[in-house]
Amino acid sequence: MDYFRILNLDKEPFSNSPEPEFFFQSMKHLGCLQKMELSVRLRRGLNVVIGDVGTGKTTLCRQLILIFSESEDDSNDIETHLLMDPGFTSSIEFLTAIAISFGIPVSQNFESEWQFKENIKKYLLQKGVDEDKTVVLIIDEGQKLPDFCIEILREFLNYETNEFKLLQIVIFAQREFEQILKTHKNFSDRVNLFYYLKPLNFRETLGMVRYRIAKAGNTGKTPSLFTYAGLCALYFTTKGYPRKIVTLCHQVILALIIQNRSKAGWFVVRSCAQRVSAIHKKGFGWIMAATVTALFVIIILSALFLFKTSDIKAAKEISCIAEFKKFIPGVQTEPVETGLTEKTFLQEAVVPIAGQVSMPEKTMPDLIGKLTIKDGEVVWRIMADFYGDFDNSIFQKVVLANPHINNLDKVATGEVLNLPAIAVESNPMPSGKYLVRVATDKDIRKIYELYNEYKRQLSSLEFIPYWNRREGLVFAVFLKNGYNSMESAGSTVDKLPQPLASNASILGKLDDDTLFFADRKNRRFQTK
Repeated sequence: MDYFRILNLDKEPFSNSPEPEFFFQSMKHLGCLQKMELSVRLRRGLNVVIGDVGTGKTTLCRQLILIFSESEDDSNDIETHLLMDPGFTSSIEFLTAIAISFGIPVSQNFESEWQFKENIKKYLLQKGVDEDKTVVLIIDEGQKLPDFCIEILREFLNYETNEFKLLQIVIFAQREFEQILKTHKNFSDRVNLFYYLKPLNFRETLGMVRYRIAKAGNTGKTPSLFTYAGLCALYFTTKGYPRKIVTLCHQVILALIIQNRSKAGWFVVRSCAQRVSAIHKKGFGWIMAATVTALFVIIILSALFLFKTSDIKAAKEISCIAEFKKFIPGVQTEPVETGLTEKTFLQEAVVPIAGQVSMPEKTMPDLIGKLTIKDGEVVWRIMADFYGDFDNSIFQKVVLANPHINNLDKVATGEVLNLPAIAVESNPMPSGKYLVRVATDKDIRKIYELYNEYKRQLSSLEFIPYWNRREGLVFAVFLKNGYNSMESAGSTVDKLPQPLASNASILGKLDDDTLFFADRKNRRFQTK
């Protein structure tokens, strides 16, 4: 549309249609897609994705279908069938819809429920066994499924060979479906993957807005349509729900065009939010209070990061927000009902936004961390776990980092061991292979105890501390093996004990600037 060119946009960035090119790959959505894809490819049967209204379930549904249609091999080997509104009134109606979706001829004469099921079973046997194809039934709005549909789906899950299920079922549903699962134990017991889709956090919200605007731009340069205060107001109003973000951003874009503005600040976003949520006026009060309170923190951020001569207007806008605290009684000193404390807000707020001053990147620390020695722990074993095949030079650096310890061979329980950050030249990760990261955490003691708990049970575990500018310092536990395909990596993940299996992730690679602190010369990762 031509009027979007006023804002240097080529097209509308916040359409409410599930446009694939505007899909923002947040960690939550990407993780869900990856797990579903693996489950389908491994033919594990039933998969359920639960999420509140507006968290992006329908978008994920379309993305999953797109994944299996992108390559010629997948489109030949995997059939996807979508049921968008499963509010059926009878078993025959449900079975007829499935048969038609599968392309099974439906007789004009009355067919019994048994005959429908037999026809579907024959179809699945032909596709799955004779043609070695994977048939996927995707159901959106799964909370509308009546009890008789649940029972029919349970029967379909009994159609299997010795190696795999003949029908892969993926259900996207709202929270009510959890109660349905609880009342149908014989169905819920068959769930292979259960994923709860949560709203976006502050960082992901900013990323989604920036990504969509960049995609809609017509110059290759991302227009800056929001001030930092405006972005904060956007997050606290929408609470990170993608649908609400898209709806509100659309109204903001229209307001900018009508008012002949180039950027939306806190007041513009708040005004648009009031119009959008006019039918929810009662609930807007706490949003306003939370927004104003949280933006009080922005005053500090603006002084540290955002205040520059060319941005005086935006700085004045941010500063004046503090005045609103005087007129709002009972305002709390931290954001409320957002899951965002002052500490996490400050951490997530340090994100580069187009058109604003870049925030400082994370710098590599001098220490990996401080480890309080527990009873039975010895320094040489800790060094072997953290540094791998360490030599005398590394030992000497550890000595220098611990002047308070007289003898590293005799460290008392309760002593604090400083572990210096000593980057190694060799990369222990196999190039071009899929990696299984079993666990990761910023807490050095927590992840180290998890590693010690499972390393005797699983000799394939490897403890790898690393650092890069995006993630900062990370303590991670990997499987030693690298894998040639996601399927083989996923198959290995399924065999891990809980809770390792549910927390494991599959990585193509780490960031290019990643530095490793563990040298594994004699324990190189293997490829499978």
